[in-house]
Amino acid sequence: MNTRKSITQSLLLIPVFLLLVLQSCKHNDLEIEKENENFRLATDFIKNNYDMTLFYAAVEKVGLTEKLRENGPFTLLVPNDAAFRELGINRPSDFNKMNQDSLKSLVERHILSRRLLFSDVPHNGVDVRYATLAGTEVYTSKAGYAPGNAAFAANDLYFNGSPVTRKDVTLANGTLHMLNKVMKYTPAMTIQAWLSARPKYSIFVAGLKKFGFWDQLATAGPFTVFAPDNDGLKAKGITEASIAEMDAQLYHGTRLFGSYILPKSHFFLSDFEVFRVNNGQEFLAKKIDNDTWFSYVSTTKNFFTKAITGTISLRTAPSYPNVIYGNAGAKVPASSDHLFDNGVLHEVKGVLLLPGQALKN
Repeated sequence: MNTRKSITQSLLLIPVFLLLVLQSCKHNDLEIEKENENFRLATDFIKNNYDMTLFYAAVEKVGLTEKLRENGPFTLLVPNDAAFRELGINRPSDFNKMNQDSLKSLVERHILSRRLLFSDVPHNGVDVRYATLAGTEVYTSKAGYAPGNAAFAANDLYFNGSPVTRKDVTLANGTLHMLNKVMKYTPAMTIQAWLSARPKYSIFVAGLKKFGFWDQLATAGPFTVFAPDNDGLKAKGITEASIAEMDAQLYHGTRLFGSYILPKSHFFLSDFEVFRVNNGQEFLAKKIDNDTWFSYVSTTKNFFTKAITGTISLRTAPSYPNVIYGNAGAKVPASSDHLFDNGVLHEVKGVLLLPGQALKN
């Protein structure tokens, strides 16, 4: 009887014992892991990334390192080092040669004042605009998948024509997308002003003036311009002197020089890739204003690097039966997608039509 009573008393003491053990294990300084504490702030992430050394150097040069340690949130659109090297910027000291206000504006145009994930961009959206720290807007396009073809999604993302090669990198104060091209935008400048300031396009400018296409490039537009340089035109015997000698009334000026301009349009090369994915449009055939011929634009994307190159050609009709004349290529990614207040310009090599082919019958 005494043994049974002893066991009963022992069982009653077990809950008390367990309660004492739990209380002895209590830690007043125990905290739940905070959100984002395992992720780096924007400044620290790019500083310690081997492929973002030049962008970090630019951020440091213009005094934005502490800004990017703030809460944000931010979205960083970071060109990789190869993208800067395409522009001739090979080391941090090269930024010393640049105007510092212009450099700061360039860096700020690559930073959004919000967190923007891939999923936030509208499906198959084209030229969706988001605000940057520079007070400008960036044009964002997303090639998702063709209607009814969701199983084979491309899921490509572009900012001002620059392809994203790595997306949705989580930062403690935002997110990051890596680009393979530096976004080029010249604020408060028209296509006309940009061409005027560059002697390498003096022959093209002379042709535009001769045939009445020059003045429009100072207006609001928008325009998409494929600009052939002097070397390409000279190789086909077209010079400022030969243009000066032409009687404009004897030529189809719309074909000879007007074909390089797509009025009422604002096309990055990446837009043609988006059109291809979203609706199966393999090319753009745009009828030349006041003419029966067509400017024909197509693009190619490198599967590995995602770099996009383009070609414009001149054709008598969009498809066969037609006659295809010359073509000019935008083959250097760093030389395409120049954004201005009144449109986009792509530097090209080649000639669409020879003067003799543009003569009126």
